[in-house]
Amino acid sequence: MFFSKVESANTPKEIYNVRVYLTAVTVAWGACLFGYDSSYIGSTITLVGFQDDFGLTGLPASQKAATSANIIAVFQAGAFFGAMFGFPLMERFGRKIALQVATMVFIVGAILQTVASTDIALIYAGRVLVGLGVGTITAAAPVFIAEVSPPAIRGQLVGFYEIAYQVGAVVGFWINYGLKQHQDVTARKTWRIPMAVQLIPSGMLFVSLFFIRETPRFLLKQGRTDAALSSLTFLRNLPADHPYILEEVAAIESQIEDVSLLRGEEERDGKWAWFKSYWYGIWRYITAKGIRNRMALGFGMMMFQNMVGTNAINYFAESTIFSAIGLSAADGSLYTGIYGALKAVASVIFLGFLVDNVGRRPPLLVGGVVCALCMFYLGGYIQAAHPKSYAAGALPSSVVKGGQAAVAAIFIFGMAFAASWNGLAWIICSEIYPLKIRGFCACYTAMCQWLFQFIIARSTPPMAATLGAGMFFLFGSFCVLAVLFAWFFIPELKGLTLERMDALFGYSDFEPNAELKQEKV
Repeated sequence: MFFSKVESANTPKEIYNVRVYLTAVTVAWGACLFGYDSSYIGSTITLVGFQDDFGLTGLPASQKAATSANIIAVFQAGAFFGAMFGFPLMERFGRKIALQVATMVFIVGAILQTVASTDIALIYAGRVLVGLGVGTITAAAPVFIAEVSPPAIRGQLVGFYEIAYQVGAVVGFWINYGLKQHQDVTARKTWRIPMAVQLIPSGMLFVSLFFIRETPRFLLKQGRTDAALSSLTFLRNLPADHPYILEEVAAIESQIEDVSLLRGEEERDGKWAWFKSYWYGIWRYITAKGIRNRMALGFGMMMFQNMVGTNAINYFAESTIFSAIGLSAADGSLYTGIYGALKAVASVIFLGFLVDNVGRRPPLLVGGVVCALCMFYLGGYIQAAHPKSYAAGALPSSVVKGGQAAVAAIFIFGMAFAASWNGLAWIICSEIYPLKIRGFCACYTAMCQWLFQFIIARSTPPMAATLGAGMFFLFGSFCVLAVLFAWFFIPELKGLTLERMDALFGYSDFEPNAELKQEKV
């Protein structure tokens, strides 16, 4: 069976129940917002009606490219700060409330974009707000899933997050193709449709969040023992006095012992003393031997995930990438949709059936090599054939055949990336950090993700205009660097427990608040 793994022979089968799967699916659905907004906007801003309404039609090519890059990049900027603010929000008020607040902010941003008429400032404001919402979701959702998941299926449940992303991305890739086939692309209502579609997945998420429970870990950190026990028994489908429940509660209490001690400091010396002690404890952890190398690894994973060129294709496939290899706008829109569908299929197959069998390193290495070859071919084809220099319908047969191979290279790149660096970056970053600082590190890696997405979104149109084929050679070079990074710095993590992972990265579990503990004894 697909969900057949168990922790041990003594693990009660009741814990693998529909409640925990529905909870994980509900929270993972937040990635659908991320996927849709990462894919639909690049095609939407090329629609004639959008260009006319916001005064882009008559602009010089360089200025139009800069405006398009700004519209896309403000989303990443908002997401960066959304991830930054997500940590204190979910640590102070809870993972569930953080997700609800983020979804409300997203909905407001989607409404602003939908009702905009000729004022592009509303588009910018809406993009910033949906970015803030998505940034917080990318920080809080993986933590939520990790905290409610039984250990044996945690990897699969985190995989739901990536699958939800791909579902949103597929819809985003295809929606504008459908509009161009069946709607008047010069009409204002046409570009409003993909803007308004944002309200569907966000509305579904907002409503469904009312039906899930806060994570037991957060509730125990807040001293709400009864609520935590109620949540845990609901998720595990076991009575409160069951040995499995008692052991899990004891394990959680052990993991949050430092926070409990700090809460005592808050009661004695006030909230500011707690605040300073709390952040000092986090600083001690993230700068410790065996932790700082993992922080660097998380930074590298998110950097290479973006710098190998995938988000350049996501955001600018139709407007920049496919036109660079000589395709018409209609063909570019169709192939953009196919590209998204192939990525989704590859993600479902890899994350659903292969990730826990083939491990982490082999897909990263093989996928990186395949992506590099695809990018180098694209650069070589454009450099040698100059497909954009020919009039429409006048391409020589050799250039046409080379272009067909270039389209295949883009598709192969998408599938190879989806089965390697795309989902594995999130999985690795969710499993390498100690539980005591996992929430903070989730926000940190999400901020790294959005920082490099911003760089790509802002730089791709100017790079395409100035570098031409060189842009693909640059992405190919980053693919090579990603392979070297994986070869030298990423160990195989499949099947490792937290204790073995700490030993692997050279971490000894020191206690940042050891002095405080001694005083309490």
